[in-house]
Amino acid sequence: MKRIATLLITALAVLCTVSCSESFKDIKVTSCQLESITPRGLSAFDAILDIGINNPAPQVTLSEMNAVIRLNEIPCLYLTAEDITLEPRSEQVYVAFFHGSLAEDFNPFSLLPLLQQPELEGITLDLGFRGTLRSGLGKYFEYTGIPIKDIMGKI
Repeated sequence: MKRIATLLITALAVLCTVSCSESFKDIKVTSCQLESITPRGLSAFDAILDIGINNPAPQVTLSEMNAVIRLNEIPCLYLTAEDITLEPRSEQVYVAFFHGSLAEDFNPFSLLPLLQQPELEGITLDLGFRGTLRSGLGKYFEYTGIPIKDIMGKI
């Protein structure tokens, strides 16, 4: 009897997870505003961003967030962020704390030509994070080669 109950509960959990999977795809970033940036020496900084997020899904915690910003496929900036818990079925502004550092081989003066081209051509983002439900089930997501101009156009 215990085995049947365990099997039933597992099947029910899988069914619930599958039924919510579409709503996870519907999580959207609605706004993003830089609140502050604090230099930490010559090659690192801390930043605080206000990020508006519309979450039609159940509560999810984003952790292990890291990103690499590349200029013409060369890493120039590494970012990490502290965990954020998205409230279920809500639209809120969350405060996100980021820590960044320049890549050791990167020359910051190579960014100067970008001031003349507002399209931000050649800058891409590699992003990785773990999404975890309140129950503890989670998955690591990884996206590579996202053009920054596409992100900036949506925010």
